[in-house]
Amino acid sequence: MYRIIIHKRAARYLQRLPQFQKEIIKAAIKRLTDNPFDSKEVKQMVGNWKGYYRIRVQDVRVIYWVDKENSVIYVDYIGSRGDVYKK
Repeated sequence: MYRIIIHKRAARYLQRLPQFQKEIIKAAIKRLTDNPFDSKEVKQMVGNWKGYYRIRVQDVRVIYWVDKENSVIYVDYIGSRGDVYKK
């Protein structure tokens, strides 16, 4: 089982969302704790984002990386599809 650490900027974006959307995203992130790699929602990123993974939750993207040694998932970015990749 993996622990989840959400970066400050990701938490700030999450706080601005409507309550129903927050709950959906939190549930999707919580599902990652069992296996952050082998879900059909999970995509490994390439290019400048190599080493990161992403999941799509409606029109929002959750970008994270995994520390396998310490069993920790670091959620670095949460944002809309068009804006999150410009970071």
